[in-house]
Amino acid sequence: MKKHFKWLALLYVSAIAVLMFLEVSHFREVDRVRGQIGESYELISGRDEGLRLELEYRRFRAKMAGYVGEPHDVIGQADGKPVSYDEMMTWFDIFWSRAFSVKGDSINPPNISNKDASQLFVDIRKSLREVDPLIQSLERGDVATLKVISAKLEGFDHRITELANSIAHNRVEQASQLQENLNWALESIDALLVMSGAGSVLILTLFGIEAYRARRAERQIKSREMRVRYLAEHDTLTGLGNRAYLNNKMEEFIRHANSSGERFYLLLLDLDKFKDVNDTFGHPVGDRLLKSAATRLIGIFRPEDIVVRLGGDEFAILMKSDFDIAEKAISRIIKALSSSFLISGNEIHISTSVGVSSYPTLSNSIDNLMRDADLALYEAKGEGRNTWMMYHPSRSVAIKHRMTLEADLRQALQNDGAGLEVYYQPQVAFGGCTDSCEITGVEALVRWFHPDHGQIPTLEFIEIAESTGIINQLSDWIMAQACHDVRMWHKAGFEIGLSVNLSPFQLNDPNLPSEVMAHLEEAGLDAKYLTLEITESADVRDTRAAAAMLSDLADKGISLAMDDFGTGYSNLSYLNNLPLHCLKIDRAFVTHIDGREEDRKLVRGIINLARGM
Repeated sequence: MKKHFKWLALLYVSAIAVLMFLEVSHFREVDRVRGQIGESYELISGRDEGLRLELEYRRFRAKMAGYVGEPHDVIGQADGKPVSYDEMMTWFDIFWSRAFSVKGDSINPPNISNKDASQLFVDIRKSLREVDPLIQSLERGDVATLKVISAKLEGFDHRITELANSIAHNRVEQASQLQENLNWALESIDALLVMSGAGSVLILTLFGIEAYRARRAERQIKSREMRVRYLAEHDTLTGLGNRAYLNNKMEEFIRHANSSGERFYLLLLDLDKFKDVNDTFGHPVGDRLLKSAATRLIGIFRPEDIVVRLGGDEFAILMKSDFDIAEKAISRIIKALSSSFLISGNEIHISTSVGVSSYPTLSNSIDNLMRDADLALYEAKGEGRNTWMMYHPSRSVAIKHRMTLEADLRQALQNDGAGLEVYYQPQVAFGGCTDSCEITGVEALVRWFHPDHGQIPTLEFIEIAESTGIINQLSDWIMAQACHDVRMWHKAGFEIGLSVNLSPFQLNDPNLPSEVMAHLEEAGLDAKYLTLEITESADVRDTRAAAAMLSDLADKGISLAMDDFGTGYSNLSYLNNLPLHCLKIDRAFVTHIDGREEDRKLVRGIINLARGM
């Protein structure tokens, strides 16, 4: 009996020892899983180290350009507010801190040697020290200094992007390897749970809880990584892919095209007059318009086509197809986006311009695809918008020339009209039966003398200004210069009037009266000496609002004239609603008035109409 109890005790002690061994093994495995989960968190958060460096670099560049006044297409000012000096310096300090805190030889990028990574940070720090005094003294509108700073920093664009992509790729691979280790550890825990099934219910429950926690942490890691990847490649407003997503997909399309011999098309488009929607209805309505436009685009294309939003009102589409199918899709885009949008009770009408390039027939790389499609988009806008253009190498020279003129015109306006001059065409009143005449006023006309191309035809750069939305800025400069000059003539004893042309875009601007009066007050010129000229064929969105605005100007003592009368499409009701003081007969009816009775009859009729009104 004693011998039997001895064997039972030995068996009991052995069972307890096995259970204790299994329990210790459980806790060791659980602790190891906990450590690996912590490493996974560090890897997944660390993969953004290069991305943060690139983001802070580009945001600093954007803030600096926004402070000086240069347009920037990477990170814009969504609320339209100007960038302050403190805001620019804050982002400069953030980028400075990042550049001097990260060690190049500690990030281990897989496709870049540690030596190259270290050299990149050495070069960045050297350049930052060089541009630091320039940035400290940078002032708003100081484009020359901005160019010097940009020239010193431009060389890092590609290198920082390459480093960021390399680091992110490396972190993802390491996280993937660690995930395999986690899966293996979890499988081992499952096996231990099966083996310890004969243990007590308490031990089984405890280890079950630890296993559940480990699995929940694993799911959280996967969910967070998927969320980070989604946010990095998608637009938060529309849910479409972003520029990074487009670049990845273009790489895939190029690899497929190279192996299969198929072509694909890149379509770049933006919404015409979208800025007017934001200015008129506000940014919330503009955001809803972008979401509605994105929904219509998605409905046009197939699931295998790629639709992305590049930013602002710009979209891009990748599609594998024949030219006929692509052409039909483009026509559907223009038709869909030209149809009215009903947003917050407002019926909004816009249009779109599309630029197209293809791989490999027209463009042979990602950069060339984007550049060529952008050139074609620019040409489509130059053709009057609401149309599309296919890139062709023969057109690139003219398009680049036009784009250069646009950039130079913007720069001229930012440099207080450098190269721009106001010329004055005299307005002469003849004596009744004598040959005497008197200069009663002048009409302000602008001329542009380009430093490289000489005098640019007026119609050419005015058309560029109107199509790119800088005509208001140009008109403001002309108004300010002309009011100042005429006021100087008044001081010299010549009290003459001033006529200034209004662009059709200004008639759609509700702030026009306040801006005109501000120019008069600044120059000290009485409103009775100013005449604003509008064209008969002006494209006015709301004629009633325009008439009310012009009436407001007339009530302040400003005269109004209809220019080029007889060539437009205004009806008598339209003329009757405008507070006009003068009709300027188009020169086409006056040039041959001495030899053509038809022209004389027409001019007499216009004169009688004007006198009757």
